[in-house]
Formats: sequence, structure tokens, C-alpha cells
Amino acid sequence: MAEITLFTASRSLQGKEVREKLDSSFAQLYHDLDDAFTPLNFMLPWAPLPHNKRRDIARDKMTQIYADIMEARRRKPDGDEGQDLISNLMHCTYKDGRSISDEEIAHLMMALLMAGQHSSSVTSSWISLHLAAEPAIAEELYKEQLDVLGDTTTPLTYEGLQKLKFNTQVVRETLRLHPPIHSIMRKVKNPLPVEGTDLVIPPSRVLLAAPGHMAVSATHFQDPQTWDPHRWDHVHDLEADTKHQVDYGFGMVSASASSPYLPFGAGRHRCIGEQFAYVQLTTILALMVRNFRLRNVEGKSGVVGTDYSVSQFWVSKTTVPAGDLMIVFVLEAFGTSSYTMGEEMKIGGMGTTSPRDNKP
Repeated sequence: MAEITLFTASRSLQGKEVREKLDSSFAQLYHDLDDAFTPLNFMLPWAPLPHNKRRDIARDKMTQIYADIMEARRRKPDGDEGQDLISNLMHCTYKDGRSISDEEIAHLMMALLMAGQHSSSVTSSWISLHLAAEPAIAEELYKEQLDVLGDTTTPLTYEGLQKLKFNTQVVRETLRLHPPIHSIMRKVKNPLPVEGTDLVIPPSRVLLAAPGHMAVSATHFQDPQTWDPHRWDHVHDLEADTKHQVDYGFGMVSASASSPYLPFGAGRHRCIGEQFAYVQLTTILALMVRNFRLRNVEGKSGVVGTDYSVSQFWVSKTTVPAGDLMIVFVLEAFGTSSYTMGEEMKIGGMGTTSPRDNKP
């Protein structure tokens, strides 16, 4: 799933040149960048660790790759620079009129590739696990395509995806039960009274909210720990507050954060890739249902839970040159789900799938 989400995002958002360069060497550079995303680096990004050195080398090489792509586009005799984010940013300016440099564009593109890749691949894997545990839902999804689109041989279109309501509900329910973000932090800018108490939070303090907790609260959802895409049958949009909507530059969204369903955050800093993520996830799901039947292995039922235990962890350890301070950071590892594709695919170590023969 990681490769699928990376390949589709690169082609859709950054153009065919970037997608064509996603060979083994580019993949290694991407891995070296990704490998440096550790909690320790948020505190000590300069730490003289081997993975940080690989990160810096990879960043410089990827910056040059993007710079070469932009230079090649400028040299095209027809002036066609493409219709993607790279092209758009090449013609953008800051408020003071300054153009965005090639280096800045390159770094933005690297951040963009990494921003949604993990969340989309993990969500797709969770969907696979749930479909393997409940094959009836997969058959219902397949039947929806037959009923709505007429057959499953014609290419999917954006308009066609919008008609697959249950397909979208499966994605929504998976995001509710397995939110890609576990917490959201906001810095207090003005004294903030806490309603119903005498407490006032002073400026400069950082507040943390856990939208994933609300999404599995019985206050908001009946039987919240159960994966049930049909719970959305009669819920059009928990954020359908037409009186308080605003466009922050990526489409009209609710200005309120009162919804219990916030997989992409809320407010001005809401994820700008939300709409793309929905298209990407619904497309992956629709194609997966078209081509494969997923099932758990014999003797297994249900879906493996997320592992929050301390039995699996990473330890980063280094001695800071400026003294004898030993920094040790331990991060509990969240359970992940993955599969390898072959004649049959193993789903999360629990199940298999076989090719679909495209018959109802």
C-alpha cells in the first residue's frame, strides 16, 4: 500500500516526470528522508547520527532532481510546464512579490510526498483487514459498482466515484475507527477561559486534543468499537454546518471543531490534502474490490488490534559532543498492517486473497 499511495500521489500531484523517477534509487532517497522522522529529531534535528547524515544527503540529491525537472520544463519550446503543483508554484509569488525559489519548491514537494503517504497507506491496510474479516461487505461494495456503474470493466472516473456512496462510507468508517492522527496541538494566543470552570489558560500554553477519542465515544456513536459502514447510511455529513463554513483556500469546510468526526483536523490548519485523500482511498478501495476477494485464513476471525504495548519500541541513543549527556528516547511502536502482492496476498499475517474473476 505504501508504494501504491506514493506512486499515485506523485503522478497526480507532481507530474509524470516525478513518477518516472520513482525507481529504486529515488525510493532509497525517500526512505533515507523518511527514516529521519523520529521523535528525537524534533528536539535535536542536528544530532550527529548516521540516519541524519543520510537524511541530509538524500535531501540534497532530491532537491537537485526537482531542480532539474523544473529547469527542463522551462526549456520546453512549447512552454508547456504541466498542470500540477510544481507548475503552479513555479508561477507563484509571495505577498511581497518575491518568487518562490526552486529550492523552496523542491522542499515543499518532498514534504508533500511524505505528508499523506503514511496515513493513506495505513488506512488502506486497515480497510483490507476489515474486508478480509467481513467478506459480505466486500461483496456489497462489488454489487454497488454493478448497480451504479453498470459493470466493473470500464475505467473509474471522478464522477463515477462520487456515485459510489457505500464505497465512501467504508472509507469514512475506517477513518473513524482508525484515525490517521491521534492528537492535534494548538498554541493559546489569548487568555482562554474553560467553560464551566474558573480556569483560564494563559497565552503561550499548548493544548492537545485527541479527535480519535471522540470518534470512539458512545456519546457520539452507537456501539463505537464496531466497524460498521452502514452507520453512515443516514448520516450525510457530521460537519454539514452551512451557517458556519469558510474557505481557507482548499474548499468550503466547517469552521467549527465541534464535530466528533475529525480525521483531518479542523479550522484553519485542517489538512489541505483531505479531498485528495478521499479520492485516493476510494479509488484504491474500488479497484481492490473489483479485482480481489479478501478473506481471513482458516481459523482466524476479526481484525488484529492496534498494539500499544511496550514490547515493541525503538531506542535512539547518542552522546552529545558538547558534554557527556546521554540522550535516550523510547517510543512505543504502534501496530501496523501490510501485505505483499503475489498470486495470493497475505493480509496482516492473518488472511489471504485471490484474484476476482469479475463475475457477480
